Amino acid sequence: MPSGSYKGKADALCPFYKSDDEQKKRIICEGIVDKSTLALTFRRRSDYDTQLGVFCCEHYKKCEIYRMLMENKYDEED
Repeated sequence: MPSGSYKGKADALCPFYKSDDEQKKRIICEGIVDKSTLALTFRRRSDYDTQLGVFCCEHYKKCEIYRMLMENKYDEED
């Protein structure tokens, strides 16, 4: 089970979401190579909330990380 905020753990639909940290305004996703991760760190809480709520929890297929991984790591297009 992913670790992180309640919203991330309960609502994240993206298959590449790993965890998040509300205090550090950071979202962790699967990385491009095996056993790696990508970290998105935000300056503003509102940007973190938007990314987590809109892209991780609702419209993940529109997320730039999701599209990059699908096109480059898994060689699939939606």
